[in-house]
Amino acid sequence: MSPDQAAWVREHVWTGAMRKTYREVPGFYLACACQSGLSHYCTHGACGKCHRAEPGPPSYEDLICDRTGSYPVHMAEPYEHPTQTITGPRRLRDAMVWHADRTCRWICPHTCHAAQPDHPIRYEQDTLFGLELAGSRQ
Repeated sequence: MSPDQAAWVREHVWTGAMRKTYREVPGFYLACACQSGLSHYCTHGACGKCHRAEPGPPSYEDLICDRTGSYPVHMAEPYEHPTQTITGPRRLRDAMVWHADRTCRWICPHTCHAAQPDHPIRYEQDTLFGLELAGSRQ
């Protein structure tokens, strides 16, 4: 979608609440999970509590909401394939929007994780069928 098309959608399709959020916190709509940066714990020096040193479940891009823009629409039946959640795979009914060619995961890029070989410092994006590194921070 071009920037002009995106502006048209924001102006003519989005609800007032969505436009307000975009004006006040544009990153809410523009930032990707793999760009989330440091965890709260690493930011405040409590690196031992960081829960983002390893990839978590993939993040969906958005939810389809009702006309108020506040409440997710639910499918009549759960998805055929389970969605990976923090508590394990679940067959959900929320109308989720996923990227067709990738899913993104938030990994904390703090240097404290570099000492652990299983926790490389990186931002990570998955393709649908395997891992691809989207960018690295050394």
